[in-house]
Amino acid sequence: MPAYPGTDAATRIELSGFLKSRRARISPPIVGLKNGNRRRTPGLRREEVADLAGVGLTWYTWLEQGRDIRVSPHVLGAIARALQLEPSERAHLFRLAGHPPPVTERLAAAVSPRLQRILDAWDPFPAQIAGRRRDILAWNTASDAIYGWSRMPEHQRNTLCWAFLVPETRRVLFDWEHECALAVAAFRADAGRDLVEPDYQELITDLLRNSTDFAAIWAQQDVRGRQEGRKRLQHPELGRLDLEFTIFQVAEQPSLRLYLYTPGDSGTETKLRETVKSAATA
Repeated sequence: MPAYPGTDAATRIELSGFLKSRRARISPPIVGLKNGNRRRTPGLRREEVADLAGVGLTWYTWLEQGRDIRVSPHVLGAIARALQLEPSERAHLFRLAGHPPPVTERLAAAVSPRLQRILDAWDPFPAQIAGRRRDILAWNTASDAIYGWSRMPEHQRNTLCWAFLVPETRRVLFDWEHECALAVAAFRADAGRDLVEPDYQELITDLLRNSTDFAAIWAQQDVRGRQEGRKRLQHPELGRLDLEFTIFQVAEQPSLRLYLYTPGDSGTETKLRETVKSAATA
């Protein structure tokens, strides 16, 4: 049987070595198996991985030997779970097998303590992390002072909801129409095939139902990437703010986006420093 595209001989050798190394690092007791005294090598046996993944031993042996066989995304997912692969390892496994990596992070994707420390270190300038639907998952003091994420119900912490469903946003955000059009076009471009996923459909349906402005922009079918830009705000408490931002994709969790803001003028910088300083002493 022919392999999927991309599984040439060199790739299959790489896949073989990767599977063996991941199998060798798992201690049997971790997955509820006895260690025993007859194990000649560390880690799990092939038959144990096959049993944990629910696949045939012969088939798994051929896969680990680098034979030219077909492998489905479903089976790869089962093997990834059996080998307890991290998101980056799972993506690597899928690529070696000739498949695009699956989207593993859903709506409630976890933000690691390391990422939160990056956000906190960026104070007094705003920083936040958004998930695949633009849901805001984590933020720092400056970002919260501007947007008020901590005061919102969790299901409303979303950049599109903030733009279209919070009435004050139209007064706060300069050039609201232009900014919102860019945001929707970027959302559509980044979502791609995920637009048919249930959580995306839930968000889009909610926006269409509750915002005629969103419905009009959505109907235009515009698609445009946006990795950096400028935001000008007239904040009810902080006054005029001029911010530049850059968006970075998190390598270990590709569905997460890190938003980093810098002040566009000295007045904005002074306000942000004073705001975060006051919050720290409150």
